[in-house]
Amino acid sequence: MIKLQEITDPNSCLLRARMDEWLFVLIGRDSCAPETIRFWVTERIRTGKNSAHDTQIAEALAVASAMEAARAETAVRYKTDEPPKPI
Repeated sequence: MIKLQEITDPNSCLLRARMDEWLFVLIGRDSCAPETIRFWVTERIRTGKNSAHDTQIAEALAVASAMEAARAETAVRYKTDEPPKPI
């Protein structure tokens, strides 16, 4: 989810988190983020927390793909074979 959407959607994970709850944020320019999300999806399904057809899983996979597409688009925009440097 785009940052603005995340902080304005009352149903977002960020805003549903308890005030004393730990969070870990992945940002789109981190080249490891899409694969990390896919690993999380695999673990959620493996441990029975989600099924492969859950909305939460579909949304997570869509975010991973969107992150990759945005990195590729940025590389084209700046006419380079290299995507932006990861953080």
